[in-house]
Amino acid sequence: MKNQLQALDEVISNFTEDEKQIMDANRFPYIFSKAWMYLKKGLNIYRKQDAFGEPSLDYDEEDLQILAYGCNQILRGIGMTEQKPFTNLDVFGFYNLFSLFHFNYVSRKTNHSFILDGKSGALDCITFRHFIDDSTIVYYNFC
Repeated sequence: MKNQLQALDEVISNFTEDEKQIMDANRFPYIFSKAWMYLKKGLNIYRKQDAFGEPSLDYDEEDLQILAYGCNQILRGIGMTEQKPFTNLDVFGFYNLFSLFHFNYVSRKTNHSFILDGKSGALDCITFRHFIDDSTIVYYNFC
């Protein structure tokens, strides 16, 4: 079984040049690490050890399933480009996923006529700001 660093290295080695250029600005290694730990530790341990008590106690089972699904997508390097956006998260699931990593929604741009793998839908480009250090990141979600 791969450890976290091996898995991260493997994902990065499969990134396009564009993804490699933007991964640090989008704090991908940090987000990958948080997603890895959430999936490895599980909900209760992760929440107990999280500085902000994430994920929220208000989330229902569907919300928690969406978080796990989003974390699994992160472990595959999904989300930093229009070509590889998150899928099947819905807008609130997307916001909740990044709240898990201590980011708040800042702004949203939506392309309502986007086609991904032959399916038409909306592509959201969301900017998030970190709770503590105010750094911003940009990720994509297809609905």
